[in-house]
Amino acid sequence: MPPDAVTSPTPPSSSPGAINPCAQQVSVWRIARRVIHISEGWDDLATALIESGLRESVYIIGATDSGKTTLCRYLLSRTSAHVRTGCVDCDTGQSWIGPPTTEGMTIHPRPSKPVLRFVGSTSPRGHLVQTLTAAKRLAEWALKDGARITLIDSPGLVHGGVGIEFQNQMIDLLRPDHIVALQRGRELEGVLANFARHPTIQTHRFPVSTAVLPRTAAERRRYREERFTAYFAGAQVQEIALREPGLQGRVPDPENRSGVAGRLVSLNDPENFVVVLGIVSEFDPKGRTLTVFAPPFDTTSVASVRFGSVSLDLEAPPGAMECHRFEASTQGQTRARPHTPPPGLL
Repeated sequence: MPPDAVTSPTPPSSSPGAINPCAQQVSVWRIARRVIHISEGWDDLATALIESGLRESVYIIGATDSGKTTLCRYLLSRTSAHVRTGCVDCDTGQSWIGPPTTEGMTIHPRPSKPVLRFVGSTSPRGHLVQTLTAAKRLAEWALKDGARITLIDSPGLVHGGVGIEFQNQMIDLLRPDHIVALQRGRELEGVLANFARHPTIQTHRFPVSTAVLPRTAAERRRYREERFTAYFAGAQVQEIALREPGLQGRVPDPENRSGVAGRLVSLNDPENFVVVLGIVSEFDPKGRTLTVFAPPFDTTSVASVRFGSVSLDLEAPPGAMECHRFEASTQGQTRARPHTPPPGLL
């Protein structure tokens, strides 16, 4: 056990997040002021990664509230103390590197400025291609930036046919050296079976820690609102000329601009990485201008604008900031609805 870890008693099986009444070794790892509960086997994995001397990538998979981010933070703390480590955060709903709706990457031990890709939603559903592409591009960036170890914190979409196929495609595209599966039972075996005989992928199975405390939908929504509020704290209204930048994503119909105001957009560089996120104030396709509320940025660095499917009202009461837009109606128009992702994706 590492010197900074101390053993703590296993919580009773009735505790929230408990998965097994059988004893499970739980330790505490302190990162700055943060206390992280780690499970048996995590330390061995971190040590093996540090000592391998190879460039390796680790794909962490698990359902919502399985402790993926906790494990990722722990491995990041351990490995970055010895080798250059990249961390890719693919959870657009509970993102911790960038604001919600983005996937992000940082390099440690000296945290670099986050590199972001805009997915445009807080759930992979309806944005599977964008989620896959963002993860691939960010993992490539980490490798290009000299990361010896790359940790990938994957989305919690694992259940049902869509979840299984999505994870299969993520793993096949990213080709990690290690798959780390956090399971309550056997819920990930449908994914893991597809890579059981892969010659270069090693699979590690860990039970979900008894220290994991599930968060409610309201708590998750509040977290996103806090992240959005912090991101736009120093924002100001700015206008962009659209004579050169391209338009992509859920681009509004020039003949029907209802609901455009408030839409979250990403202003991207030539490589489609985020320069800044903005909230649309006005969109004038004929005059080729876009007015956004965004943190200060250099308008000349913008090569394209990606429209997402989320609208934001920063002055809305708690719980009402987000709205998903552009859900097709029976009249062929578009309508707004409160942002309520499917169960397990909040």
